[in-house]
Amino acid sequence: MKYISASFYCIVLLLSTFAILRSSANVHVHIQNRHGQNINLHCKSKDDDLGYHNMENGTEYSWSFQPNIWGTTLFYCAVLMDPDPVWYHFDAYDDRRDRYRCQSECSWAILQDHSLLGYNQKTGNWERFFFRSDRLL
Repeated sequence: MKYISASFYCIVLLLSTFAILRSSANVHVHIQNRHGQNINLHCKSKDDDLGYHNMENGTEYSWSFQPNIWGTTLFYCAVLMDPDPVWYHFDAYDDRRDRYRCQSECSWAILQDHSLLGYNQKTGNWERFFFRSDRLL
């Protein structure tokens, strides 16, 4: 019985240490407007609405957060690029995808051809990602 009790406490201690380490690391998200003209950006998570931002070409919007201990943190953004009446959507941070890809910095570039590049901090390369789109009525 003492062996089971000691093992249980060791497992609880290890899980608690992991949760503390995991939740104490900040992630910084940067979204750059390289579209050639102004864009409208709206980012949010299940718990936080970061609001609407009109971004001039060549500017950057950023924020920081701590991922939750369950590995389910998700921030998603909608982008409106004039003159196109379409909201383009992408996940600015998805813990399942970005836990190791971004590590502490998640950088995105919205380009003139309506494409999206994400920086892979682990490999040091920019990677192409795809928007999802919804037509405005």
